[in-house]
Amino acid sequence: MPTESETPATKLPAKARPVRRNEWTRGKMVTFLRELAATQSVSHAARAVGMSRASAYALRNRLKKTPFDLGWEVALEMGFGQLAQAVMDRALNGVEEQRFYHGELVGTVRRFDNRLAQWVLANPWRVGRNQMAREYTSDAFERLLERIESAGLAWEPEEPVPGREVDLFADRDAAEEAEARFARSESWYAAQAEEEMKRGSRG
Repeated sequence: MPTESETPATKLPAKARPVRRNEWTRGKMVTFLRELAATQSVSHAARAVGMSRASAYALRNRLKKTPFDLGWEVALEMGFGQLAQAVMDRALNGVEEQRFYHGELVGTVRRFDNRLAQWVLANPWRVGRNQMAREYTSDAFERLLERIESAGLAWEPEEPVPGREVDLFADRDAAEEAEARFARSESWYAAQAEEEMKRGSRG
């Protein structure tokens, strides 16, 4: 039986468990996604928050179909513009490569091979796994990051995905109408999917 000085009203609350250095926190998730959007490098983004590349992929696999997973996809979508600029630069200027002989630098050459990057730009709907969702949310990246940092790891029942016209925890009916309108008239991925289906039916 507790003494008067140990009654529940006066007992000190238990100390929160200290965060381990190798633990993913909400803040680390948000910073990682910002860095990923800026650099398109999982390794760089992970190092920026003191984590490993392997742990970043493990986290994403553990959080499939969650706001973090979508945030990763949106960061990927934002990189296509950067990739297009890089491809243009390489097409015009090439990439300088050093040539060595017996360990000594003997000259440089310029290469103009952009086949992989050009394929990615021509086939972005084949990259990633939530193409339309990331396209829809790309204009609301900051709101999605706010959602990841301040709410549960998983989507709430009936919770809409934030988009250009849809704020966090918006009315579900209004959100569905906005998503449908986007898919019908604005989504490049939806148009490409429809074209692929048409070509498949003709073939």
